[in-house]
Amino acid sequence: MLNNKSKIEKEETGIWKYADFYSESIKPENRLILDDGDTKELESESINKLAGGRVFFKREDENETESLKGRSLAYQVSLAKQRGARELVISTSGNAGIAAAAYCRKAGIRLYIFISPDTDAEKILSMQKYDPVIIRSRKAIRLANYLSAKKKIRNLRPSRDESSIEGFKSISFEIFEHIGEIDALFTFVTSGSSFLGIGSAFENLRSEGKIKKLPGMFAIQGGGIFSIAREFDKINDAGLADECAAGKLGIKETRRKSAIIELIKTSKGESYYITDLEIEAARKILASHDIHTSGEGCASFAGLYRWSRANNFNKAVCILSGKEREKVDKIDESGIHCAESFEEADGLINQISNIKYQNDR
Repeated sequence: MLNNKSKIEKEETGIWKYADFYSESIKPENRLILDDGDTKELESESINKLAGGRVFFKREDENETESLKGRSLAYQVSLAKQRGARELVISTSGNAGIAAAAYCRKAGIRLYIFISPDTDAEKILSMQKYDPVIIRSRKAIRLANYLSAKKKIRNLRPSRDESSIEGFKSISFEIFEHIGEIDALFTFVTSGSSFLGIGSAFENLRSEGKIKKLPGMFAIQGGGIFSIAREFDKINDAGLADECAAGKLGIKETRRKSAIIELIKTSKGESYYITDLEIEAARKILASHDIHTSGEGCASFAGLYRWSRANNFNKAVCILSGKEREKVDKIDESGIHCAESFEEADGLINQISNIKYQNDR
């Protein structure tokens, strides 16, 4: 048992091993399961020598839905299913949309995904495997919020949905079960839902006496996003908006900022801004050890490596989230809709709903 009040459900898989720890209980018949969670903590002896301590790579990029977002969306969509949802909406830069589409198809729930015109083609292809309704717009976030409010359907965007932190708690519980107490954890941060979910689970472990102290929580940013990092790191904002190796379409200013900063300070962590040059250097090191991951994952390792040069440690965890994808030139445009105004979005959604209604008759 992880604590005195809740139990591990050993017969379950993925995030549902820790179902008893989540704020709202999900009945077993509503728990959606894909091959997400139970990821490895990979250790490399040569990287340990390079960093001066034991480094564990939490391989969230090996999840079926290709990132750590699958943990969050497994819980969010299961909760929506339990509440009787028939439609859901999300605006996304990619990874959350992939996971949402996968779990919505599993649940039989229609999903509207709003994406930016700058969304990577590789991520769109991954979304299309699950047949969501994809709408491309320069106002993706605003139109998703509008649709959610007008149709009274749940918006799954992690920066808006309070339940988004729940599934991420499973990362901390897995780390504790597999490798015990750690000194520091490094992960890429935009909205901060995963960061706070991971941190809250470590708080739970500390309050129950399972660990002596919180690991230092390190929020890594890049790709022109620095709302947290500028509070801790000495950076020059000029020119950073042009960087693109990681996080380029993430939220610029998260409403969770104060909670993220409080967790960093409480845990004696830091927040670093990682440049494209640092990311590429980290990518080369990881690739030389046959570790291939996203720009965000490389940025997390770059942050750990920067910290390790000035600090002694025993065990640190680096979250690798996001699959390394081969570049593609073309995607199937026939299944992608476009809207740039509330009126266009209304017409499009009504048309799609009517078609769906006719097909269901």
